[in-house]
Amino acid sequence: MPTLFCDLSGVVFTDPPQRCVEQWQAANGGRLGIRTMAELRDDVLAGFETGRVGEPEYLSHLRDRLGWTGPDAELIRIWTSARPAVALDVLAVLTALRERGWQLIAASVADPWRERALAEDFGWVMSLFDRVVRSTDLGARGTDPRFFAELTRGVPRHGPRIYVGDDPQLVSAARRSGLDGHLFADAAGLKAACTSLVLASS
Repeated sequence: MPTLFCDLSGVVFTDPPQRCVEQWQAANGGRLGIRTMAELRDDVLAGFETGRVGEPEYLSHLRDRLGWTGPDAELIRIWTSARPAVALDVLAVLTALRERGWQLIAASVADPWRERALAEDFGWVMSLFDRVVRSTDLGARGTDPRFFAELTRGVPRHGPRIYVGDDPQLVSAARRSGLDGHLFADAAGLKAACTSLVLASS
């Protein structure tokens, strides 16, 4: 059975993080300690995504980084309100692969707030996958060997196994773990990579 390991963020979902910054700034009287969501990518967020940092601790850190003066509930509401869009062309490829007997395993590196929002709004997308490996459950993120060990748990090594993600570091980590790693560009490239892998292994 061929297996596709698919990074949710940047492949299945397109995230509009800048909307959070705009809404936080408007709700905080026009002042904010960051200009882009990328500025929040730090060790504390990594800890929050892997369960090493709890929600109260991360909330305090986030308030400090933003210079937030409003209620905690509003801060979190804005964080989770910027819902990602579903890449429908990718979803069509995944559905076709599943119909052809592929096993689909998703990789999710996200914080608990976003994980809850995905479960609430996109259960219909998540149900397409045979399994979802979450950093919050595993206590490890994508570049950690434990993450890929869990992704590949129970998957035969002799069958076609492809990993697709939009982060070059994660694609490299996938290759180190023995997967055929591909940097995601678009749905057509995803389909072509899966087709090539099956043809090469037949």
